[in-house]
Order: sequence, then C-alpha cells, then structure tokens
Amino acid sequence: MIRDTFSGQVKDELARLWPADGAALAWELAGLCLGCGMPVEGKGWRWRTESAATARLLVRLVRARYGVTPRLVVDRRGKLGRGNVYELWLDEPPEPAGAGGSGLVLAGLPDPGAGEQPRRRQDREAFLRGLFLGAGSVSGPGHGYHAEVVVPGAAAARRVAAELRRWGLRPGRARRRGRVGLYLKEADQIAEFLGRLGAHQAVLALENHRVVKGMRNQVNRLVNAETANLRKAVDAGLRQVAAIRRLVEAVGWEGLPPSLREVARVRIEHPSASLRDLGQLLDPPLSKSAVGHRIRRLQALAARYQEG
Repeated sequence: MIRDTFSGQVKDELARLWPADGAALAWELAGLCLGCGMPVEGKGWRWRTESAATARLLVRLVRARYGVTPRLVVDRRGKLGRGNVYELWLDEPPEPAGAGGSGLVLAGLPDPGAGEQPRRRQDREAFLRGLFLGAGSVSGPGHGYHAEVVVPGAAAARRVAAELRRWGLRPGRARRRGRVGLYLKEADQIAEFLGRLGAHQAVLALENHRVVKGMRNQVNRLVNAETANLRKAVDAGLRQVAAIRRLVEAVGWEGLPPSLREVARVRIEHPSASLRDLGQLLDPPLSKSAVGHRIRRLQALAARYQEG
C-alpha cells in the first residue's frame, strides 16, 4: 500500500499541513488538480489518488474554497495487494469555466498551464506541495536517490520546471505515458525540495541515512586500506624470510655477522610481524629503523651470494 512506502509517509506528513491563507490554498488545490485531477464529461471534475491522506486533504480544501463537499468513491483493491484508490467527484463545477483556461485545473483556480505563476514564496510552496501530493514520488533511504512529479502537457511542465529552478533545483525530464516527469537525482537536491515542501521528518530520514552510509563507507575505506597494508607487510615478510633462508643455506648461521644473526632468526620465526614488533622481540630491543636496516643488509648479502 502507498502509505507503507516512503512516498506515502512523505505525503502523510505533507497532508497534515494547511495553506498559509486563501491564495496559498488556491495554489495548492491547483497543484492537486494538475497532479491527480481531470475534467469529466458534463463539466464535472474528478481527482484520483492512492493516498488516503491526500484524499482527506482534498475534501477539506474543496470545502474551504467552494463551500461544497466532493463525493468520495473508494475503489477497494486490497485483494489484489494494491490497496485502495480514492476518487473524489464534483458533479457540477462550483464556478463556470473561464475563457482561455488550459482545462488542467478547476475553474476559479490559478492556472499554470495557461501561463499563471505563483508570486509569493508561500504560494510557490503550496503549489508544488499540491502537485507532489497529487503526482509525486520519492525513493526511500537506501533505494537510490530519485524524486519526481508528473504533469500533463509540455506547457505545464515548463511552468513547473521554472518554479523548481527558482529554488535552485535542476530537474531532468522524461516521458511518462503521455505525461511529463520532472525528476531530481541528487541527494542534496531532493532534501532541498522536500524541505521546501515542508516534509522535514522525511528530510531528517534522508540525512540520517546519508550520515550512516558515509560512516560505513569511511570504515570500509579504512578497513580496505589496513588490509592492503597488512597484505603488503606479509608479502614483504615472506620475501625477507626466503632471502634469509637462501643466505643461511649458503653460509650457515655461524657465517652471518653477529649483528644480523638474531634479527634473521626472529624474522624467520615471525614472518608476518611488522618491523616494529620484530624490534620488540629482540634483546635488547631495537627500533623499527634499526631492524629495517639489518634486514636490508641480510637481503643484500643473499642477493650477492645468489649472483655468485
């Protein structure tokens, strides 16, 4: 069901918000008309949504704007596992359609499809909030970054894209079954978009996921780096052991200089130990650089005898 998705949770949060004033209310209702509404034969109007929260908000907005209550029809499709679809009907338009409108919004509302645009911040936020409630989606944390609103027609898409760009957003475009999808793919852009709409809990969920993901990636990088360093140290230790064994086979233990004999023995007994750890195993202990110097001398002697 939609309410069980992240998009559904965002819409539940947004549907609890109420427009700042009558003008913002008209713009939010216009966004809902553009997103999930359509005129029907006989000059009525219908909205269709899978979000119960959006349906409840639509009833309140229409009642507040026009003083009438739309008729609610619930298409129960639970047996198919798809949840309910809510249809709200206005059998008669509350106001006569004006001339020159795009037909994409209910009469008496601002019409983005006909070139109208919200001037105030609260109107812009209300309009895009209504559009998202009607035809928006956003992927949940951990499922990639994708937020989208779908609008009917190129003219309306241009107007909506212009409003998104006024927020500093960079929407892409895609065809969606005869409609136009405007989408955002970057985490920062999506967080900014949801925050402007008023979905602050959703933004917190996204940010928390980003923090956890960033920490996990950092830990993985550190582990990978440590593993690579350990592998290098083990490989180097094995090469040193092989060189020391060849040298001992050539000259014997007594043939090794006294200053190198104990370092050679400890390295063979501890092939994966670091130079610092080898130094602590000696008596008296030696520094890392001192151990490294002696092992390089052992390798040089082994190479000399091998060449000979």
